[in-house]
Amino acid sequence: MSRSITAVPSEAWVVALPRVGLLTSREREVFVLLSQGISNQALADSLFVSERTVRAHIGRISEKLGLASRLQLCLASHSYNYGCRAGSANIVADDNGAAE
Repeated sequence: MSRSITAVPSEAWVVALPRVGLLTSREREVFVLLSQGISNQALADSLFVSERTVRAHIGRISEKLGLASRLQLCLASHSYNYGCRAGSANIVADDNGAAE
């Protein structure tokens, strides 16, 4: 027997999306690249800057968007890049509570 669970996101990254407009063009460039889930060094290499510069950009992006973790930044970036919109998601779980 399956049951449907409705997940309603109330995550900080969801409410941060409208604030992306506060980012500078370079911060937005870094923000967009965060969706790839790559390291700071890989970001630095692709932008031709130092890793320290990338960390500074990420710190400012985090402040402006009000996000506390890299995971939240990556989720927001992925949603921003790929048009995923926060909303209810129907997840079907078996009797054990494990998602199918």
